Amino acid sequence: MTTQGASLFQPVRRSRVSTDIVRQIQDLIAAEHLQPGDRLPGERELADALSVSRQSVREALRVLDYLGVVVVRPGEGTFVATTPPSPVDASLYSLLSERSFLLDLLEARRILEEGIVHLAARRATRDDLDTLETALAARETALAAGKHDVAGDLTFHTQLAELTGNPVLASAMRHFGEMWLRSREKTGRRPTSPHKALQFHRQILQAVRRRQPVAARRVLRRHLDDMRADIEG
Repeated sequence: MTTQGASLFQPVRRSRVSTDIVRQIQDLIAAEHLQPGDRLPGERELADALSVSRQSVREALRVLDYLGVVVVRPGEGTFVATTPPSPVDASLYSLLSERSFLLDLLEARRILEEGIVHLAARRATRDDLDTLETALAARETALAAGKHDVAGDLTFHTQLAELTGNPVLASAMRHFGEMWLRSREKTGRRPTSPHKALQFHRQILQAVRRRQPVAARRVLRRHLDDMRADIEG
């Protein structure tokens, strides 16, 4: 792996400093001046080369790390990712801490997931449903042990999308899940939310197992309405 010199970078002068830094690094990667695995200069060196503060550089690297463009390795440095980055728009990063963004994301999830539960109720195999049942049992055990992570709740929705047999829907749900996870980490949620989510997940699975897409959508709507109440509360 090579360390790329600061001479590649140009001073940033516009008002949206961190956004400009993100764009400049993405452009350098696209133009292959920065290769997968390359180590970026340190924060101080980048700040001097870009004529910005170290805080602006730090925020830009957070965005790039979130997008999967770079990988931050504590004690080693920041490296250009060797795997394709997430297609999430960088402009959304600054909105993640806003509750209004969560509501927008919830609206988008409703549109996507109503279709997902409908198809899952039609297409899921018995083995698929048994696997999902086992996953919910494991989630119940985790909750009892005090593991109330958002990612654990999102796993159900991602697995449900996979039961449709449509890789595009599954991919879309994973990306929505990534944004939801990041945003929820910033905004927080009520302690009772994971337990309520598990109950809704069980009801959704029951409807899907019975091949009742209308009932599955109905429970999903109640689940998402409960999320909305939590966000607005």
